Amino acid sequence: MLEQERKKTILRLLALRSFANIHDVVETTGASEATIRRDFSEMEKEKLVRRVRGGVELARPEGLAPLLEQPLDRRLNINQEKKRRIARKACDYIQDGDTVMIDGGSTTFHMVEHLCRFSITVITNSFAIAQHLVMYSRSAVILPEGTVNLDSKLILNNLSADAFGNYHAARTFMGIEGITETVLTNSDPLLIQMERSMIGNSQELVILADDSKLGAIGHLTLCPVERASKIITTIDADASLVASLRSKGIEIVQV
Repeated sequence: MLEQERKKTILRLLALRSFANIHDVVETTGASEATIRRDFSEMEKEKLVRRVRGGVELARPEGLAPLLEQPLDRRLNINQEKKRRIARKACDYIQDGDTVMIDGGSTTFHMVEHLCRFSITVITNSFAIAQHLVMYSRSAVILPEGTVNLDSKLILNNLSADAFGNYHAARTFMGIEGITETVLTNSDPLLIQMERSMIGNSQELVILADDSKLGAIGHLTLCPVERASKIITTIDADASLVASLRSKGIEIVQV
């Protein structure tokens, strides 16, 4: 396992339990104890962790743990036109009066360009989406309890396994890191916990994913791919994977 991947693994372990024992990290990564101690030292210099007896803990409070994905501002510029087409199509499945959940992400963020014409209730873990809708739309906006991550503009809550348990939505719109023939995947433990809560408290899951996400695989399984009733992707998505997903009864919409 490469150095950068080892460090991401350490951060994932810390996101789950706030303290990483050196022996657990050695077992998880397959690296030597000396290598992991060196990683700990470098991460402490980078102010990501604090070394304590037997391992490391987060350098900041748990709620402010570093998110493993790139900052939102950077991701918005990747495949931007494709993401805009997908987001515009996603809004075709919304009507006035709906209650929807929108997961934070670079593709779902582009939905705000079209949501302003609706009067709906939006439940979201994205501070960026909520801020835009509050300023420019007629919609009611609901945010979960948690801490705003400055880079991702996401609200993270590691205290509740069901952050959206008090709410119910007709459908959830969600971006994704990877889609295979069997599973939907992401990589950040705190984020995936909130996403599972959103899925569990809505009737329908709509996935927004450009062609680069089909066939890609994140580190963690979000849910079986069949949980998605609809996947909105681009016309250049892998044809064989699209056919396989359709054979499972998933509606694939290509734009």
